[in-house]
Amino acid sequence: MGPQKEIYDYLRSADCCKVCCLRFLKGTKEDFVDIDAALAKIGLESVEQENEEQKVKKVKSNVCIACLGLFDLERIATLACEVKNHAAYQQYRCEAGFLTSISLPIVLHLRQLALWIDLVNRFPKAFSSSTPPDIAVKDALKMIIIHQLEQTLGKPFSVEGVMINIPYSYANEEEELSRLEKVSPGVFANRKANKHTKKEFISRNAFEKHFTPSAINSERFRQHYAVPPVSSDEIGLVRGELSFTGPTIFLAGRYNKFSRELSQTPWMIDGKRKMEGSVQETIGVIIAPHFGIAEEQLIFSSSGREDVDVRCLGEGRPFVLEIVDAKTDQLPEDVAIRMEQAVGKSQTVAIRDIQLVKREDLVNIRGGEEDKRKFYRALCVTAEPVTEAMVQKLRIEEPFVMQQVTPLRVLHRRTLLARPRTVYSVKAYACRDNPYAMVVDIVSQAGTYIKELVHSDFGRSGPSFRSIIEVEIDIHALDVMAIDLDWPKKLRR
Repeated sequence: MGPQKEIYDYLRSADCCKVCCLRFLKGTKEDFVDIDAALAKIGLESVEQENEEQKVKKVKSNVCIACLGLFDLERIATLACEVKNHAAYQQYRCEAGFLTSISLPIVLHLRQLALWIDLVNRFPKAFSSSTPPDIAVKDALKMIIIHQLEQTLGKPFSVEGVMINIPYSYANEEEELSRLEKVSPGVFANRKANKHTKKEFISRNAFEKHFTPSAINSERFRQHYAVPPVSSDEIGLVRGELSFTGPTIFLAGRYNKFSRELSQTPWMIDGKRKMEGSVQETIGVIIAPHFGIAEEQLIFSSSGREDVDVRCLGEGRPFVLEIVDAKTDQLPEDVAIRMEQAVGKSQTVAIRDIQLVKREDLVNIRGGEEDKRKFYRALCVTAEPVTEAMVQKLRIEEPFVMQQVTPLRVLHRRTLLARPRTVYSVKAYACRDNPYAMVVDIVSQAGTYIKELVHSDFGRSGPSFRSIIEVEIDIHALDVMAIDLDWPKKLRR
């Protein structure tokens, strides 16, 4: 009799299920797809044995000592069908597929430890007291469940798919784990002294660290736990309610803001709304329904922001909506076009080129912000009539660096700092209709406070237009004309 056969026969006699036997024999991923075929391949089972076991199974109903019934293949097959027919799952229309999140009780580690000690004693040449003796129970379960789900759902496993949450519990877990304190009391004394320890009796990581055959007193362990663990006719592990979480997807586009009375995001102070609407809400109310989520669940971000009284013109400002628990991961072009048209009807906001993007693409909007250039057009008013000398002084072709102390108007939400910002070019034009006004085109580094660049914020920012022309000057109106970011890609004109 070979060593594998000897180990297998012993485990079966001790009430280990076939799956757990394969785990302790370090089966491959493919082995767990068809357990009987894998065992037959290495000469551990035959068709005749299988038929005989089916007869015995009707009489004997002991739960596996290692997995507590977790690997009951009939129950797993039923689980796959339950997922397919579950009303909550059917609301998802995701092409990417699915992934699983399985929650298992720590008592399975305790069972593994008891068997580990037993196997090291019985088969010292095959098992080490420092290396886990088996394929991890969760890894084996995922191999089996994922195969079953792929067959039943007709969709692949994918990290971008719908998350299937599968929780398991064990009624006697607390009582069984509590005896560990008598095995290694020092472990729990240290945990009680640690204020950051979670409320649970012991964490999974702590168990794996402190409870191995080489880390504990095996004789003391045997005083409190059966080695090998004892089988019973109890229910074993109980599976809780299935739940589902849709993928997190990202929708990018560009927006224009045509109103000077509209904030970019909801503007609330002390719980009171300062503006009736916002760019975010105008876009979100149109887009959220397609993805089956509430508008409030959308997470909005953009390449910078403009003040309430500043318009955003040209090709618009790049933005991203993070959509958590999306009910679909598709955005057909005709739907995208209808969304753009619907937002445009607001006459205050327009969007273009909306498209789904990958998470890694967000580096375009979040990274290198200070390297981006912004293009502005300001209508400025002066305390004295505009002269040709003033206009010429504000025709600056060479970049210059200004120091901006955090403006007074944003001190309530920004740290008081002096920030250097580069102004790349300035070009002024006198207004024919108003001798006290001029239009100024500005190209500056992202993060430049344009209003303070003009009026100096009581001398807190400089050089400013006020210091350059030596005349009091202020902004009457400001527009963002362009943002130097070629993202997301242009789709429609």
